[in-house]
Amino acid sequence: MAAAFLDDLAGDRYEAVSAGTQPAERIHPEVAATMAEAGVEVPDGPGILLTADLAGSAARIIGMGCAVDKACPALQVPLEDWGLPDPKGRPVEEVRVIRDTTRRLVERLVARLDTEAAVT
Repeated sequence: MAAAFLDDLAGDRYEAVSAGTQPAERIHPEVAATMAEAGVEVPDGPGILLTADLAGSAARIIGMGCAVDKACPALQVPLEDWGLPDPKGRPVEEVRVIRDTTRRLVERLVARLDTEAAVT
């Protein structure tokens, strides 16, 4: 959700890669449905494994609960953990709350990135 929102809100100013320690084979249907309600398309495909190499190539990492996930690789870049619950298998009402929270967090992130870019 966060990567799709970042792509939607920031255009080509920033690049997001959605990766995880246990990537799914495809987007969860409840996530695709609630994102479609918000007018944001989420590509359906296999997830990307978060490796130390991938993490090392990032300027910033946003975690959705990685701080408590012992499977997370040792990260050498700043990690901002949003602590959001996994929407998989949750009722659509809960997924909507997660979606809306994710959107607000991404909006704040884009504003911070824009401010940082203007300063440098």
